[in-house]
Parts: sequence; structure tokens; C-alpha cells
Amino acid sequence: MVLVGAFIFGFGLYAPYSKAAGPKKEPRPNCSRYSLPSALLNKPFYFAGELIPIQRPDVQSRILHQTNFLLLDARSVLTEWLSEKSRYAWIFDEVLRKESVPSEFVLFGPVLSALTLKASTRTPVAGWWALEKPCVASSDGVEMLEDAWHDDRMDLELSTRCFAARLKEARKELGGVSWLMTAAAYVTSTKTIQGLRQRWNADQYWDLPLPDNAEDLVVRWIALWIINTHREVYGLKFKDSPPFTFDQVTGLVLNKDLPVAEIAHMTGVPPREILELNPRIKATSPVLPATAKGKSVSHTIAAPKDKGWVLVEKLKKEGYLAESPKP
Repeated sequence: MVLVGAFIFGFGLYAPYSKAAGPKKEPRPNCSRYSLPSALLNKPFYFAGELIPIQRPDVQSRILHQTNFLLLDARSVLTEWLSEKSRYAWIFDEVLRKESVPSEFVLFGPVLSALTLKASTRTPVAGWWALEKPCVASSDGVEMLEDAWHDDRMDLELSTRCFAARLKEARKELGGVSWLMTAAAYVTSTKTIQGLRQRWNADQYWDLPLPDNAEDLVVRWIALWIINTHREVYGLKFKDSPPFTFDQVTGLVLNKDLPVAEIAHMTGVPPREILELNPRIKATSPVLPATAKGKSVSHTIAAPKDKGWVLVEKLKKEGYLAESPKP
């Protein structure tokens, strides 16, 4: 059975922590152009369910450093990060909510991927969540594939479910630690974080001497969230990108291989638009196979808005669709 559905993507006071025995990071030199919003500093600051000790000089300095990095060194991509996030916010928010992962992780994606979503010879990771390998149902509870014609790490929903599954597994392995510590483990490994906790006898993210990637990316994530929620303070007046709209056609079983160019022709749009709607399809091999490993493949295709049924009818007319099995 073929199903067509329309989808829209739109998308202080300081309570002290328990003192840890580990060493604290030294504050960075204070030569910042931008400061943190006073409204943020004058009340308790919670992030991902955790009270951030933002009045602590070393913590405030580290967050301030990343805030200035984003607003100065990375300003050219900052608005792109926030704008792109708005296009897909609906699916990210829904999946993370179902998986009981804090909503702040929506902005962890662009920090991880830096919008370099495709895998390359320089880096094996791919997708919004910088996944090195697809999830597998046996260990992650999410079935994903990567082969000659497609890469499920690029699929927005599947990759987000995979990210959430691996994040929760890392948190479980670490004994239910804070989400910041869990994010650091995702960036490095649970083994790395466990080793640092034992070595320094410290359990707070802010107290551990962390590898540079875990330090920079996690604090940059917090800084990006602060900037996004205080755009007026930093003079950011751009508009969010319009919602990503399309028709999703599911349950397509093919009689013969279907080129992306043919989908574009049937729906009256350029092939580039079909690839943008279906990022998991590889541009180097843009053909949806009728079979894989000797078995029929059931495909899901995102078509331009209001073109879903048009595509189905033309696929039938051109002999691409297999007949539905009889009861």
C-alpha cells in the first residue's frame, strides 16, 4: 500500500555545587568584545536540566570565550547554523521529546557537524549528528543502512533517533551523570570520561580537565544557545528560514530501478531539489534500486509539496510500481 502524507518542518544568583577534588580550568584572559547578557547573570541559569555555575569565574570565562568565538570568528556561519536549525526544528524536537532527551540538544547538532553534513575522505562522520557509523537494531534499537546508493545517517528522523539512542546509552554507562558530561562522552568516548573521572576524582563537567574537543564543543553548544535566546542583545536581526515542506510517499515497491532524474522530471523540479528533499540518497549514485541482495526494497520518497500523488500516478503509468500483493 502506498501512503502519502504532508510534513512541515519549521521549524545571578548562584547555588554552589558540591566541591570536587579535581583541578579547575584557569579563566581565560578577559579581552572579550561581547559580554554575557545581564539577565542571564542575575538569576540561576539552567541548561539541559543542570544548574550552570555561571558566577564561577572560570566557568563564566569559558562560556564568554566561546560566545565571542561564535560572534566574531564564526559569525559568517553563525546565522546559517541558527537559520538551518529552524528549517528542521519540528522533527528534532519531536524525536528528542519522545526519547526524553533535553530540547537544548537541538542546537548540539550544528556544533557537531558545523553544517558539513556529507562524509568525506577528511572525516568519516556524516549527518546533522556527526555519526561515524549508522545505528543497528541489534545494539541501538534503530535500523539504519549505508550502501552504494544511500546513507541513512543523512536521514533527519533516523539519524536523530540514532543520536538519542547513543546519547542515552552513554549516559547509562556513566551511571546517569549530567547531560553535559554525557555530551562530552559522545564527543570523545565513555571510556575517556570514565578515566578522567577516576584520575581526578571529580564528577562535575566544569571541574574535569577535558580534551579540547569535549571542552570546546560542549561549551560552544551552551554559548550558541545563549546567543540564540538573546538575539536582540547581540544585534542579530535575521529571519529564520521558512519551514521545509514536502509530501512524503511511503511504501513504494518498484518493478525496476528508479533514477532521481526521473523523479525530478515527473514532479517538474530540478534534480537538485529532489536530492535536497531526500538527503540520504547519494548524488554519486542517484538511483533507487528495485531490489537489494535479492529482495524487493520498500522505498520512502519526499516529493515537492502537493506533488506526492502526481508522482505516484506517473510511476504507475510508466510501469515503475509493482502491483500490491493480493490478500
